[in-house]
Order: sequence, then structure tokens, then C-alpha cells
Amino acid sequence: MLRPAQAVNQDGSFELGWGTAILCFSLVPYFNAFLPKTVWASLWTAWIGYLPLICGAFAPYGIPKIIKRFFTWPRTGYVANPNEVKLKQLVMLMIFGGALGFSISLPLVLLPEIRAAMSHSGAPDNLPGIITHGIKLLICAGITIYLWPKVIAKRSPLPVAYDAALVNQALNQTTAGRKILRLVRWSLLSFFCGIPLLVCGLVFGLMYLSKPTMPRAEVHWPQLGFVSLIVAANALLYLMVNGVALRQHRWKWLVLMLLLVGPIVIAPGIPYPAVKSELFPIFQQFPPVALSIGLLWFLSGAATLIWFIEHHHLPTTEAL
Repeated sequence: MLRPAQAVNQDGSFELGWGTAILCFSLVPYFNAFLPKTVWASLWTAWIGYLPLICGAFAPYGIPKIIKRFFTWPRTGYVANPNEVKLKQLVMLMIFGGALGFSISLPLVLLPEIRAAMSHSGAPDNLPGIITHGIKLLICAGITIYLWPKVIAKRSPLPVAYDAALVNQALNQTTAGRKILRLVRWSLLSFFCGIPLLVCGLVFGLMYLSKPTMPRAEVHWPQLGFVSLIVAANALLYLMVNGVALRQHRWKWLVLMLLLVGPIVIAPGIPYPAVKSELFPIFQQFPPVALSIGLLWFLSGAATLIWFIEHHHLPTTEAL
């Protein structure tokens, strides 16, 4: 049961992939501010502006695959992971997430336009825009409904994988087992609900105290809340990914602390990109904070990979 969990990030592949993804996402505003308007005006070159997003979307999938193929499996052998996501499943999940996001956000844009059109007599000027947004909403809703059972469906475990259903069935047959299951459920509920709220509150307080030292004087509460949520979620994700390896790599506790306080110390020294008028103000604080978080993830993964290569040598011909 622990072997697949240890094999997920024993070489730092997940940290490198996730750190690269965050760095790519945070570089999008800088990249867009650097590109001239002629690039966006042409249909043949506009795709360049979305290149960091594409690289960031596939980095958590591609980088671990490359590292395990060329560094990990030749040294330790192949370890099957029952929760491994295939490329087809990843693409479907990305399409489903995008369609679900548009299905939720498009009504917020469509309803004010409909109210404005109904308040004016005669043919509204924004009728083509209302029709276009309505068609987009129908398409996104259809894609969401179609992909929902394909993405959410539970996959059958591997024959040698840990099957929680069998354990729950055995525990439900005794009184002590049912008490253990209730204790596990309450522990998981407190872990996934209480710890994120506690960490987010801590980060939010640190962000509020350090607000006068930030380069921009006007930092609004939604920006602090959004940044605190990003920092707290990454710290919790780092703890979950390295929970099995923290006893072996005690220096990762220091990285965990830096993920909490690093954006407060590092982010103010990173210059902001040229913010365009169409961007929401809530995202103005995101690029410097994400750069600092992605850099910490990447450095932690690189250190883990170097340690793995030094302590796991390639087998010799005699051993084979």
C-alpha cells in the first residue's frame, strides 16, 4: 500500500512537474506584456500567447513521465501506480474542467446583458453578443454533461492494488470496525476542511501584516484572500505529496515553511508585469507570488532528484 505512494515522488518528478506548471502559469502575464500587438492581431501567430498555458497544462504529466522513464525505472524497476492518469484521461479532464468553468461563468456575463437588452425598447444593440454567449453556454453545458460520467467514473483497481472497498466491508461487520470507520471519516473531514482553513487564515494574517511592505500600496481584501488561498493550497499539497518522505528528507519541513512565508519575503522583490485593462484586479498580485511558489517547488524537486540519482546507481552488468 505504501510502495506506490513512495514511488510517486521519490525522485522529485511530481515536484518538478508541478513547479514547472506554476512557473509557466505565472509567466503568462509577463509573456503577454512582452508580445507586440501584431502577434495577437494575426490568426497565424496568436497561438504563441497561449504557449505557456499549454506547457503548464502538460508539465505535471510529461515531466514525471520523462524522469521516471530515463532516471527512475532503470534504477529501481517499474512500479505500477493504480492512480496513474493516462494522456487521454488528462485531456478529457482538462476539456471537462474548461467546459465546466465556462458553464459557471458565462451566465454571470449573459444575465446582465439580457437585463440591459430588456430595459431598452426596440432591437438591442448587443443582440449578436447575447446569441453568441448563449450558443457558447449550450455547447459548454453539453460537453460538461457528456464528459461527466467519463471523468467522474471510478476506475477499477489493479489486481494487486490496495482496495479500500474490501477493507470497509470487513470493518462494517463488527462494532469496533464501525467505530474505526467513523473515526477515520471524522479525521479525514477535519484534515481536508480544518487544516486548509487554518493554514489559509495563517497565511491571510501574514499577508495582511506584510501589506505595508509590498511594492503596491493599494492591496485589496479580495487580492489578499486569493493569494492566501493559493499559498495555503500549495503548502497543503506539498505536505500531502511528501508525507511519506518527510521522515527521510527532514529538510522538506524547511521547504514547507518557506512555501508559507516565502511569498511574503520573495514576492515583493519580483517586479509586476504590465497589467492590461481587461485583466481582473484580483489577479494582479498572482504573478510574483506564483513565481516564488513555483521556484520553491522546482528547487525542492531538483534537490530530490539529485539525491535520488546519488543514492540509486544503475545496476552493473554482473548484477543483471
